[in-house]
Amino acid sequence: MKRKVLITGASGQDGFYLIGLLHQQGCIVHAQSRRAIHPNSNLDGVHWHVGDPADPDFLRTLISGVMPDEIYNLAAISRPSQSWSEPRKTAEINGLVPQEICELLLQFKPDCRLFQASSSEMFGSDVTIAQNEQTRCSPNTPYGVAKLYAHRMIGAYRAQYGLHVSTGILFNHESPRRPLTFVSQKIAHAAAAISLGLRNTSELDERGRPVLSDGKMALGDLSVRRDFGFAGDYVEAMQLIVRHSEPNDYIIGTGQDHSIEDFCNQAFGFVGRKWSDYVVLDPALVRKVDSRYTRADTARIRSVLHWEPKINFSALVAMMVTAQVATIKNSVPS
Repeated sequence: MKRKVLITGASGQDGFYLIGLLHQQGCIVHAQSRRAIHPNSNLDGVHWHVGDPADPDFLRTLISGVMPDEIYNLAAISRPSQSWSEPRKTAEINGLVPQEICELLLQFKPDCRLFQASSSEMFGSDVTIAQNEQTRCSPNTPYGVAKLYAHRMIGAYRAQYGLHVSTGILFNHESPRRPLTFVSQKIAHAAAAISLGLRNTSELDERGRPVLSDGKMALGDLSVRRDFGFAGDYVEAMQLIVRHSEPNDYIIGTGQDHSIEDFCNQAFGFVGRKWSDYVVLDPALVRKVDSRYTRADTARIRSVLHWEPKINFSALVAMMVTAQVATIKNSVPS
């Protein structure tokens, strides 16, 4: 019998790659999104359910109707900076929805396996060494606080009721499908545009301003260091976690860290340009509260599940810039 899978928050980059992986395996895929989805080749054959996961009636109807064998809960207010604008919604979606899913599994499908997308933002800004599953959490944004609540509740329900519920503590993961509101895609877009001889683009950044204006891109703190990986690799880790015989919590990352300046250097260097010729620093983009350093200690997932990321940092950046070049070319009228 085909495995029936439900993905919540499926319209983002992780959902895209996870749907592709599940399609290859012949699974029946149900996917939730808060907005209607435009059809494309990767999403053909998916059973879409449009609604707000923070609506208890919608979530109950969804899970009791689908009766999935696996759930991947990717639903979230996705950016820490955005969570300051919507702290209540962030608490509901990032924190309370995972707990409600556990309650619904107890009621309707206790043998269903759940993957909860936790986040390295739970660790906060105090850490100075690589983070593992036992690292002290001290989140400093509504996003991180809500993610930590969900993370702890998953562990509590696992211990109390014996549910097969697991978490993956996801470090920064990027792909050509990242929105331009994320700094990684913003940099890739600017490098691609510059390589095509453009000085201005109409695409907007996180401030609602053009990413490239008069040949310049505005960035904040270039010294922030993050563990950057490829989203396509990370969804494979999610599936290994769900399908392992014992539920647990796992760090998902590369074990390497790179600064925003490194990302700029890699992206612009890929197209034969010097990043400092095109980047201006804007103090308004420096976050007052931010996780300045993340690097994953992936010993558990490597030893237990034998997972290794396939795409390294330079290949990831090259992939993103190449995709942006193609996107820009396709958007120019012939």
